[in-house]
Amino acid sequence: MKTDPRVKLLYIIVLTTLAVLAKDVAYLGIVVVAAIIINLALKAELLDALRRIRHFLWLLVFIGIVQSLTVKGGTTLISIGGLNLLTTKGIKFAIEFILRMSVIILSGLIALSTDGRELADALLKLKVPYELVFMSGIALRFIPVFREEFSARLDAIAMRGIVVKKLPVISKLKLYGYLVSPTVAGCILRSEELSRSIISRGFRAVRRRTMYRELRFTVRDGVLCALTLLLTAAYLFCMYYFGAIVKL
Repeated sequence: MKTDPRVKLLYIIVLTTLAVLAKDVAYLGIVVVAAIIINLALKAELLDALRRIRHFLWLLVFIGIVQSLTVKGGTTLISIGGLNLLTTKGIKFAIEFILRMSVIILSGLIALSTDGRELADALLKLKVPYELVFMSGIALRFIPVFREEFSARLDAIAMRGIVVKKLPVISKLKLYGYLVSPTVAGCILRSEELSRSIISRGFRAVRRRTMYRELRFTVRDGVLCALTLLLTAAYLFCMYYFGAIVKL
């Protein structure tokens, strides 16, 4: 049975909120596991999506490592000349960063498992202004566009005889970092073209809009929402009552 897109929006809101509120690695790990279970239940193409964004995962790990070197505190693991380069608190901070970003990525996969028009209809049913709904739909549309821009630049590098797979890890991470700026610039140029196209078609010429598709909120969807809110309340109670599990 198909899940109502409003239930998926609730999943996304709950997961991203808990990722921000989570106090330590253990609680973040629970949120990541929950996000994976929800994706599997929704039959999202989890492995295929992760394979497509594998280049960004390396960049994510690199940022986490760099941030871990700047955090002081805890037990020193690596030090040079009295300067603490790596500590247990820094490692904990890096893992928390990677887990939080993982929750955001997994939440994005939940959104991508639903047709963008259905998500837009769900937001309209929740009385969200149409302008904001349109902006959200465009943002989701630009996720594959960003990937296409990044892949195109990787292909251009490959055509110049550089085999990215054979580069050392550090050189590969630097290369991905250099590609971020032109990729973002390409997306901005596409957004400007889209803006001109929207204006030429008389966007918001009519204030009142009608809906071709009608969403149906079933009893199953209501049970899923109630169960989600109940588990979220239990999670928050345990987190704030018992405190952090991993303390460094």
